[in-house]
Amino acid sequence: IPGNYRFISAEQKWLVLMMSLRGMMVRDIVSATRICKGTVCRVRSTWKDTGGVVRRSLENGRPRSLSSLEESYLESLVEKQPDIYARELQHTLFMAYDVEVDTTTITRTLHRCGFSYKNI
Repeated sequence: IPGNYRFISAEQKWLVLMMSLRGMMVRDIVSATRICKGTVCRVRSTWKDTGGVVRRSLENGRPRSLSSLEESYLESLVEKQPDIYARELQHTLFMAYDVEVDTTTITRTLHRCGFSYKNI
């Protein structure tokens, strides 16, 4: 149900877990903390699965289009020939690794690796 969400801090979730581990029944925890039964059960389940009470994502955002091997290949090409065009890098990357990416991806990757137009 939209609008039925209430933020519960990690400290409160640890408290719920400690109450559960000390033998309190779920209904007693619910009445003592005013946290719903589903949340109490989910906190216990999360603790069993991860060892913590808060689920954290492994990675934020989308995965990168280029692997670290392909990034290092681009770096080596730029170091070898600093005045190479992004189109040429794109073509060389396609021939070497069969990876098709946009030139913008290549320039952003090189920028993230520390290269800029001024350095080149």
